[in-house]
Parts: sequence; C-alpha cells; structure tokens
Amino acid sequence: MGTNVIIPGQYAALLFLEFLASPEGQEVIDKYTLEASVFTPGSLHEQVSRGKELSVVDWNHVTKFAKYVHKITAAYGFPKADK
Repeated sequence: MGTNVIIPGQYAALLFLEFLASPEGQEVIDKYTLEASVFTPGSLHEQVSRGKELSVVDWNHVTKFAKYVHKITAAYGFPKADK
C-alpha cells in the first residue's frame, strides 16, 4: 500500500497508512476483512499460524517469483502445457 505524493491530502493519507499499521488498525482490518497481518498479536492469521513454521518473502524476492516457479517446476518434473 502506498500514497501518491502529488495528491492534496498526502499527509492525511500517510496518517491513515500509519493507523492501518497500528494494532488498532489491524484490529479493524481483522474485524471486517480477516486480512490483518500475521505479525499482529491476536489477529486471526496470527492465531491460525501460531507455533507453525512460516515462509515469509520480502520485497527483494517478489520480482523473482517467476524464476522461482520455473526452477521448482523443472526440479519436480511437472509437465509443461503446449502453447
């Protein structure tokens, strides 16, 4: 999530993003959409994943997903669809 620097209410937008990242904001998100962060104590995702190993991908790897999927597919020998 981000904000555009040329909008008239850019500071209000930043305050809203700060609220969304706060425990109170995460509680609101979890209450209405069930999409609060797994890192927010007490959120549905945190409760479901508590005590389990998680694989967390940072932004440095997001752009490499296609390459990873290709390597995984090759390693497992999955069949390829004809184009």
